[in-house]
Amino acid sequence: MCIINKQNQAGLSLIELMIAMLVGLILIAGVLSIFISSRASYGINSAVGQIQENGRFALEFIRTATRKAGYMGCATSADTGSYLSAAADPLAYNFNQAIYGFAYTGVPPAPTENPAPDPTAGNWTPALDAFLTGRVLPNTDVLVVRFTQNTPTYINNINNPATYMNVTGVNNLTAGELMLISNCNSAIVMQTTSPAGASTISYAAAGNPGNATTVVPSSYIGAQVVAPTTAVFYIGVGADNSPALLEANTDTTGTGGIGGNGFQTPQELVSGVESMRVLYGVDLTGSQVPSQYVTANNVANWNTVVSVRVALLLRSSIGAVPQPAAAVPMTLLESTPAFTPPLDTRLRQVFIATIGIRNSLP
Repeated sequence: MCIINKQNQAGLSLIELMIAMLVGLILIAGVLSIFISSRASYGINSAVGQIQENGRFALEFIRTATRKAGYMGCATSADTGSYLSAAADPLAYNFNQAIYGFAYTGVPPAPTENPAPDPTAGNWTPALDAFLTGRVLPNTDVLVVRFTQNTPTYINNINNPATYMNVTGVNNLTAGELMLISNCNSAIVMQTTSPAGASTISYAAAGNPGNATTVVPSSYIGAQVVAPTTAVFYIGVGADNSPALLEANTDTTGTGGIGGNGFQTPQELVSGVESMRVLYGVDLTGSQVPSQYVTANNVANWNTVVSVRVALLLRSSIGAVPQPAAAVPMTLLESTPAFTPPLDTRLRQVFIATIGIRNSLP
């Protein structure tokens, strides 16, 4: 017969307990290290993805509008005149210029996370328009593009001096909206008074901005009628109080827009855009190819601009990188002042695009 001698367990010794605790702590430290590393990687990847998506959208908004700059039906901006009241704000209604801009030439304030708009128009060259003053963040440029965008209708009769014209199909313009009449040799800008959907378009001297004259030459019979707009891209304060890319467009209500300056309420396009710098490709030889790129304050003739180079500085909404010991200036474009961001842990990236103005290129 086999006899098994069983020995009861008396428990762990202090040394065994300490060894077990040490092994457990090593395992926990390893797991924590993996967790912290994974969390940091996730934060960086999220920040990178957010910045790249926002940067792509922001550039696409600007690229789409800039490519159409100068499209005035079958005419061009250089061929466009105005019948609008002389009191009309030049920024909103100057369709003789396909493109325009303001370069920041002031002294930037100390870096801060959410800067306030600069109230001094003279810190930009040319000086900011009244509508933009107090809206644009310091150390950023402003880009202005003008084009037409709706489906054209065509004039089949002009009734002078009854101040209305008959059109083929229906009027696509709302009452008070601007219209551009283009016969391919020239174009004029006026303000309408008739509602959309009618077979006629009427216009009067009264209104905001109103028309300086209501006599349309018979040479515009058969001409296109389209809606012109001025689009202004700038960096301002977003809905969450952070820097953002905003766009303001010409007012279409006939009330003169905000403050009578001809613009609708600006719309926030992309948040987290801290700065925008713009260079303009000017053609000095008549070859329709940019001879050089200059800032807005160095453009002598805006009708010589054939392309635009835009740089945007975007930041992540969350911290993703270690905070630097000192502020590091970031250069957006080669010939523009650097932008110094505040000390924080946000990830930042510069996006650059060179955009040809189709109506100015060969």
